[in-house]
Amino acid sequence: MDVIAGQPLVIPSGDLSLEGLLHLPDGDAPFPGVVVCHPHPQMGGDMYNNVVGAIVRASLAAGHAALRFNFRGVGESTGAYDNGEGEMDDVRAALDHLRSLPEIHAQRVSLAGYSFGAMVAVRVASGRDDLAGMVAVSNPTKRGPKLELRLLCPTLFVTGDRDEYCDGELLKEYREQIGPDVTVEVFPGVDHFWWGSDDRLIESITAFLLRLQAK
Repeated sequence: MDVIAGQPLVIPSGDLSLEGLLHLPDGDAPFPGVVVCHPHPQMGGDMYNNVVGAIVRASLAAGHAALRFNFRGVGESTGAYDNGEGEMDDVRAALDHLRSLPEIHAQRVSLAGYSFGAMVAVRVASGRDDLAGMVAVSNPTKRGPKLELRLLCPTLFVTGDRDEYCDGELLKEYREQIGPDVTVEVFPGVDHFWWGSDDRLIESITAFLLRLQAK
C-alpha cells in the first residue's frame, strides 16, 4: 500500500462521487498535472497500489501535480464496476476536475495508468488533442485484426519482458501506427507487478515527464 501524503478530495462523475488524492510538488503554482488511474478493481486494484504510487512519485519528481483516484465502486467512490465503460467517464471526470483547480496549468495536463487503468486511460486518450502526454504502464495487449487506437500526444509505454499481460515487442511493432510520438521501454527481468523495480519505473516516467516540460 502506498501512503504518500496527499490532499483528499471528491470528484463528481455524473451522479457518482469519486474518492481522490491530490499531490502537489514543491515550487510555485500553477503546475502541470497528471491524472493517475489504478489497476483492475475486481483484482484488488485501488489508488494505493504500489505502481500507482510510483507514478505519483515520478510526477512529483518532475514538478508535476498528481491526482490519483478510485474508480467507481472502489474505496469510498460510489457506484459499481462497469467493465471499463463507466470507468472511462471517471477518467474524463478526473481530467476535468484537475484542470479546474487553481494550482494546475489547465493546458498542461497528462494522463497515466497502470494495467487496467492504463487500458482505460489509453481508450480515453485516443483521438484527443488536449492532453500534454500519456503514460501507460503494463498496458494489457493482444494481437487483433485492427488497431483502433490513435494517440496524438507524446506517449510512453513501459513494461517488463516478463510481463504475462503486456507484450512489449508487440507495442514496438505497432509503435508508428499508435501515434506520431510513441516511446516503448521494456525492462529486463520485470513482471506485471513491478515488485522490487519501482525505482526503475520512477526513473523512466520522471525522464519522460521532464521531456514534456521542455517542449
